[in-house]
Amino acid sequence: MSGRSSLRPWFEAYLAAFNRADFPAFGACYADEVIFHGQAAQLVGRDAVLDFYHKVRTYLDERVDLLTFVGAPDGKRIAAELRTTLVARQDWPDMPTGPMRAGDERQSVNFAFYEIAEGVFTRIRTARFSPQAGTRA
Repeated sequence: MSGRSSLRPWFEAYLAAFNRADFPAFGACYADEVIFHGQAAQLVGRDAVLDFYHKVRTYLDERVDLLTFVGAPDGKRIAAELRTTLVARQDWPDMPTGPMRAGDERQSVNFAFYEIAEGVFTRIRTARFSPQAGTRA
């Protein structure tokens, strides 16, 4: 992968693998020592990130949809607006971002910033967007 033109298809392939829970495919996009700062976890290392998502997938179906994509011209950074949909398969009373009961659905819009070196994510930072009361996300 080099430059902005190949970033978006690569990122979309990553999201598709994530959405179908293809751990080998989306895990291959993480550096061995990736730094992950998310709402539910602060993690270091590919194995830690994959272990976290294995746990998440035991409780939830998760889908991430790309709303806005900005790739840096040098191919080293991505900024994305993402809509995450969670559907609880079973009760998760101690879920890091708040309890969910089987059948519950939760949706959020998040901003994510990805740093890339040698074709893999080296750092991922996310932040939830919360609209003002009375407005739509």
